[in-house]
Amino acid sequence: MQSKTAEESKSLRTPWTRRAFCNALGLSGITWALPAYLQTPAQSWPPCTAAGPAPHQRIDAHVHIFNGTDLQIAEFLKTSVTNEHPDLKSLLRLIADPLQFFVWRNSPKAQKELDKLNQIAGKSGARSFSEQDFGPALQEDRAETQAHYNEFLSQQLKRERVRKELIEIIRRSKNKGADPHLTIEALGKAPPRGTERELARRFDESSEIPVFDYLEPYFSYRYSNFFELVQQFTCANMSSIDTFVASLIDFDQPLRGGATTPSTIDDQTKVTSRICELSRGHLLALAPYCPFKDVARKNASLANVLQAWKRPGFVGAKMYPPMGFYPYGNEGRLRDGKAIDEALARLYHECINSDAVIMAHAGPHMCKTKTPRTTSLHCPYPGRSGWTRAIEHVYDTEHKPLRVNLGHFGGPFENTSEALIWTKHFLDLMKKPSGQRLYADLSYASEVLENRSKSRGR
Repeated sequence: MQSKTAEESKSLRTPWTRRAFCNALGLSGITWALPAYLQTPAQSWPPCTAAGPAPHQRIDAHVHIFNGTDLQIAEFLKTSVTNEHPDLKSLLRLIADPLQFFVWRNSPKAQKELDKLNQIAGKSGARSFSEQDFGPALQEDRAETQAHYNEFLSQQLKRERVRKELIEIIRRSKNKGADPHLTIEALGKAPPRGTERELARRFDESSEIPVFDYLEPYFSYRYSNFFELVQQFTCANMSSIDTFVASLIDFDQPLRGGATTPSTIDDQTKVTSRICELSRGHLLALAPYCPFKDVARKNASLANVLQAWKRPGFVGAKMYPPMGFYPYGNEGRLRDGKAIDEALARLYHECINSDAVIMAHAGPHMCKTKTPRTTSLHCPYPGRSGWTRAIEHVYDTEHKPLRVNLGHFGGPFENTSEALIWTKHFLDLMKKPSGQRLYADLSYASEVLENRSKSRGR
């Protein structure tokens, strides 16, 4: 079945169909995804965006371009991120609420960004991004968001408790980066105005934990975040990624009981679709799905997904089991478990009908909460057993295999027996008829990205 994206939008100058796109994800069942953000200066305009994707696309299948108005920032940082990085717990609890307040007030909402992109394109008649039409706006928008980011850093680095916690993180770091003592000394007092960004960068390097680098995209325009990806991984990197697949998220129900973010899901998919159009096929997108929202709001999340699929650029759905559900088999395990399974089955049915892909976390990472049965920080919810039940349920009921990309593929390079078991189990599942369209990305396996000279030096 040809994607509606290809049928409805002449702006996407690419031969993609959902089937061709999903088949391209599989290289012996595995696709390697790159990290989304690196610390290098942003270019005024990425010089390699003029052409569409090459005939043989290289795909980064797991990136994000959303900003902080699309996310329940405070609860996500205080639950999922602190469970994954307990050493950051005190710091994140200090800055999470101020960060959300600041970003939700100042960062560009989805509708504002969509209006801006449409205004620029309408004025010039542009059907794709170009430096002539969008370059001045990109520079202006980056300056605006960098000013907001600098102001937030200034506010937080004035707080003695924040600086003390940053110092403790550096001291606890086992593999300290550059000049930790100088950074600790600089954090002893509030930094002079205008030096906060440099001090934040030095903290990231000294602790080897990119806290501030991770937070900076929350302040940005989404199309600016897209251009950061293009600059890093197409213009300035030998990997020459042709196409990025942006995953949207919806944590409203599990993190805030249904309270919405400043940018609604519908507005998020609208602006992301517009960026996909203007990218000429360099960006595709996955609509966010949350079974908790479907149960609480009468299929509202599935309705959002189906609406997004009518828009150019969307080729599937993203769901996030670490928020507290299994991909299937929740009945008897969770409250409303039967209803959750029924909601997931409806999503899977629509994916089969539309030949759409599911992207979801599969590894034991970034869990919303730990359970009493959990003996480590690893998340029990995505689960190899949960994915086995999901894949087999769809094959039994739809008589076709579900097309799934498993993100964060069990951490195959983690030094734990659990990680190795997960990896082997998923590889075995791929060999079954029910798992023949099951793929995975190694987005937590940074070792595969290291060049030989660097590896030899270790």
